Amino acid sequence: MTEDDLRETLEIEGTTIYSPWSRDMFLREIERQNPGLIVFRVENRLIGYFCFWKVMDEAHLMNVSLHSDFRGKGLGRFLMNYLGDTCEQMGISRILLEVAETNHVAIKLYKKCGFVKVGIRKRFYEQTGDDAILMEKLIQAHSVP
Repeated sequence: MTEDDLRETLEIEGTTIYSPWSRDMFLREIERQNPGLIVFRVENRLIGYFCFWKVMDEAHLMNVSLHSDFRGKGLGRFLMNYLGDTCEQMGISRILLEVAETNHVAIKLYKKCGFVKVGIRKRFYEQTGDDAILMEKLIQAHSVP
């Protein structure tokens, strides 16, 4: 992601009710040159993005979103699989994320992508008061013969 991506990113971000990020939050990630801040484009249109932080051998997924026009087409799964592949290449052994307990669509997607529930964070989302489900996916490096 670059600063040129911010207008489209913020349009997508504005459609989420769970802790939407501000322009300044994205700018901080861009300025620190976070390699886990990645956008996805189709025919030059920004359709989605994710941001993760690498902490030791773990990835903490901080933000992920897909434009509403592209949901239900398998692209969410593509984004999550790309995240897993990226983390594996970086030597990361597990991915952690929080998801609102009421976000059943995202929970279903994460489960399909190999994430499992490992805990609850009470009243995690300030705007709604919802609890978050803490999920993890273990990354298994492929051995090369």
